[in-house]
Amino acid sequence: MNYFKNFTLLFSVSLCLCGKLVFASNCQWIETTGEAAVENITPEEARQLALKRARIKAIEGISDVNVKAITLVQNLSLAADFIQTLSSGYVLGEKDMEWSSKTYQERKDSPPLTIYTAKLKSCVAPNRPGDPYFKIKGELNRSFFMAGEDAKIKATCTKDCYLTIINLTADDNARILLPNEYEPSPLIKAGKTYNFPAEGLGLEMYPVGGHKKDSEVFILIATKERFDLLLKTPSSQSSVAQGFSLDNGTDKRLEKNILPKDLYKALLSIPEDSRAEEFLVYEVAAK
Repeated sequence: MNYFKNFTLLFSVSLCLCGKLVFASNCQWIETTGEAAVENITPEEARQLALKRARIKAIEGISDVNVKAITLVQNLSLAADFIQTLSSGYVLGEKDMEWSSKTYQERKDSPPLTIYTAKLKSCVAPNRPGDPYFKIKGELNRSFFMAGEDAKIKATCTKDCYLTIINLTADDNARILLPNEYEPSPLIKAGKTYNFPAEGLGLEMYPVGGHKKDSEVFILIATKERFDLLLKTPSSQSSVAQGFSLDNGTDKRLEKNILPKDLYKALLSIPEDSRAEEFLVYEVAAK
């Protein structure tokens, strides 16, 4: 999670992209389970991890990707594995979610651990290859942030492209970072580098409230035509971010939040040969 300085935007990462419009009838329903232990994390964080593991298994079920088995994995490893699946399949819907818990004790002299299990059915569609000569390269100034440190993103496209940046946080919130009401999706000339945020602005990083450390992802989406559909989805709405202010002290509604299902539908409308993605995984920890 992050905040802009000067004009402050509160943004937020798990994303499913695809190159053509795919409806639920074209995806495959798969039942999976995921587990996570409450070990050095909160119960809420463990439930999020369990849910992400179930989604990883669902994408594995319809694609060639083989994400390594995870038992009591730490958050960043899971985030990296989940990002690996994003180029292989897309979760278009979920239903029949069930939760259960159990206690695990490795030794009699060790404290017992609570393990949460998420069971659900996911509707998953496979990815399709796009334009092999249309790529986007993204760079993040660091992969680990302490609360309050600034993130800086660089993006370069192999062909002229319009840039969209989405940040999905550890609590599965989807928010649009770019475009925003101050800046439309920029046109980046082939081989040129675009820096975000703009000069004079800061992108401060913070974990989700109550979390000690989170793993999240910036998704950079390059398109051959301007992609403003995210701002027009049914669930798109503005909200004032915490700490938001302009130089004149007036508040302005900047942030755009959308439901994940609307995010996926909008992204699925992009033809395969007209988009490219880059995923930037990072960790952010409380001080």
